[in-house]
Amino acid sequence: MQKILAFVLKEITTIFAAMTKIGANIKKIRTTKGLSQQAFADLFTLTRGNISSYEESRAEPRIETVVQIANYFCIPLGQFVTQNLTINEILKFNGDKLIEDENHIIKLQLHEVPFINDNIYMKCCYRELQFNDWGAFPRLVLPEANNHNMIALTFNPNIAHHESLPEYRMHDVLIFEEVTEENIHLCHHKTGLYTVDREIMLGRFEMKEDRIDLVLNDFKKQQFDFKHRMTFWKLFAVYQHVL
Repeated sequence: MQKILAFVLKEITTIFAAMTKIGANIKKIRTTKGLSQQAFADLFTLTRGNISSYEESRAEPRIETVVQIANYFCIPLGQFVTQNLTINEILKFNGDKLIEDENHIIKLQLHEVPFINDNIYMKCCYRELQFNDWGAFPRLVLPEANNHNMIALTFNPNIAHHESLPEYRMHDVLIFEEVTEENIHLCHHKTGLYTVDREIMLGRFEMKEDRIDLVLNDFKKQQFDFKHRMTFWKLFAVYQHVL
């Protein structure tokens, strides 16, 4: 009988210790996050009295509530129930996940690309910059993600361009992606951009059996070569300037 009683008391002590840690952890999480008891309760459809009871070890939350709290703050359930959490652990559990998610969202949705606006175009024309000084150009943040190198260009009729190109307006922004082995099959008869140190032109890609040319007119064309990185670009998107 004494052995059975001792075992029961041990189990009760273990349960009570776990309950105490849950309550202490709830208080530690709440204060670390700057939440009042009412604000914390509202997150889990509880009352302020519930939270007060948990923190003072006068009651134990239901297992469903324990799981909800642990999941909400990204804390492993075992640690939430059996260990006294530190402030650094609480911040790490939630912070690491938030930072990882935020970086993932930014990577998927935003893309910074060099931007040849009118000011940059004029500087290049006056030889203050070159048309491939990517590091000196401002950046345009785009909502699309793309694994290829990309550049943005404000359309200017002074830029040499093929007569068959659509009638772009002043200040329309043309987005280009680098021509690679992955997308070169999509280039035929599509708008392309050619950029080197002192030259820039908008042409049309023409694919033949043994070569690919970016054509400006009957007298001017540039032959595509994979060796020339970040020189040939394919139109990716157009942002029209609306008056």
